[in-house]
Amino acid sequence: MNFTISKNDVTAICTSLGAELISCEKNGTEYCWYGLPEHWSGRAPVLFPVLCSPKDGKIIADGEEYPMPKHGLARKCEFTPVEITPSKVVFELVENEELLKSYPYPFCLRITHEVTDDGFETTYRVINTGDKKMTFSIGGHPGFNCPIFEGESFEDYSIYFEDYEGAYMSITQEGTGYMCPDIPKLDLVKNNELPLRYSDYDNDALIIEDLKVKSIRLVNRNTGHGIRFDFDRFDAIGLWTPIKKESPFICLEPWCGLPAGTNETPELESKKYAKSILPGEYFETSYKMTVI
Repeated sequence: MNFTISKNDVTAICTSLGAELISCEKNGTEYCWYGLPEHWSGRAPVLFPVLCSPKDGKIIADGEEYPMPKHGLARKCEFTPVEITPSKVVFELVENEELLKSYPYPFCLRITHEVTDDGFETTYRVINTGDKKMTFSIGGHPGFNCPIFEGESFEDYSIYFEDYEGAYMSITQEGTGYMCPDIPKLDLVKNNELPLRYSDYDNDALIIEDLKVKSIRLVNRNTGHGIRFDFDRFDAIGLWTPIKKESPFICLEPWCGLPAGTNETPELESKKYAKSILPGEYFETSYKMTVI
């Protein structure tokens, strides 16, 4: 089921399947990816309780193995809307018998989409409703139109960082999508600018860690128009567009966790940036898109 929320000149559409925000228009201009299947049918999947491809297609939790699909479980689930206002929707997912076959922890996942004056904010809250510590990764995979307007091209755009000093960029391994320590770190950012080039994504996603300021801008260098993306309470960000398709969008993916590493085991607690919460505790994080 779809839900339309709005505030002033901004209108967004959310769907209960996967609890995704699938559209955000300001003054009639669409900023979110349309989901065309010839490029990528996804829109903005929620990645929980793993990110990207789990090692060997499984996880190990409390010493036991469980099958786990790529990007986790939440994106294929029907969420329940538990709060609806003119400008906000809150969706909820709780464990069930089927989910416990892949992730053995009782939980409540709440996802809030709220329209702002110039965009939207998405908040994830993970609640441990069980009786033992639970470990998980969580992240977003929202796609944004690039170019935004007719007559522009993907490579007219750049991603600008507030302060890239001390940060570093990795690329995931072609084929597996794993983090690989044998692949050299990439040096593509100059003067806080990463020009968009399709060829940079011919291997897979670019992953950036250790940013001092977790705010980036996706902007047309000629017009100055674009979006700002803030992800202060996340640990890393992935940048992705499909390999060798020259697709008219890019995903800005805020992550608490990382893709599996070639040298890792499938154990949840071995994952860099993974979160652990005790019974009754919760973890909350959010990201925000603003039109500029």
